[in-house]
Amino acid sequence: MRIIVGSLAVISLGVLGCGHTNRLAEYPVVGSTMLFQSRALPTAIDAEVWIASPPTDTATPRQVSWILEIARIAGEVLTEVTAYRKLSEAIVPEELALAAGRGFQEAAVRWLRVTPVRSLEHDPAFLAETILEKYRLTSTPSGVYAQVQLRSRILHRETARVIWEVHRDASIPIQQTRGIAYVPGVATATSAVHAARLLSLETEELRQLFNRAAQAAGEQIGETLRKDVEKLPQKAAR
Repeated sequence: MRIIVGSLAVISLGVLGCGHTNRLAEYPVVGSTMLFQSRALPTAIDAEVWIASPPTDTATPRQVSWILEIARIAGEVLTEVTAYRKLSEAIVPEELALAAGRGFQEAAVRWLRVTPVRSLEHDPAFLAETILEKYRLTSTPSGVYAQVQLRSRILHRETARVIWEVHRDASIPIQQTRGIAYVPGVATATSAVHAARLLSLETEELRQLFNRAAQAAGEQIGETLRKDVEKLPQKAAR
């Protein structure tokens, strides 16, 4: 695991960017059957914690052993091996993808009123895929965030056409500190404090936090689906 000091743009809450395809009105998806699947790309997990200072911090970066600084702040023997082990055990690609897919599935069932099926043997009319493309932790002066790149799409099985798709880069808060002033020369050290607090948690606590962040990203995509269903003609939405 690398602890990286960098100067990143201040991260806003919620959506950082997205791509969107919407052809729901052209297919009988409302009230249909749907198979939900989730997966993570092999390159999805970034085993790094980015220690970020805001763009207002113009101080010249010093060469600092950030893993040792985090260990000192955490008040425990937190070696690089320990930190890497915690993250590698807590960040499970398959679990993160399932959590993100769960967030999207709940919205699809609620707003499209589809009936989920367990396998292709049930001959679903539509397929829904959620793909975790990237998951990275970023520690800023305002807290620790999960940077989640996620894609969800709905396919018409008979034609293999993508009828709905959203690609989203989301910034999900894991730990937040409100009312922080961005002071040049201090911001990066503050980021290290947040990273230290995060890595001092038990592995299972970390896993739950990370999975909840992935599910929240899926729920954001689900909110886009809700807005698209709202635009459907009344007859199609019933």
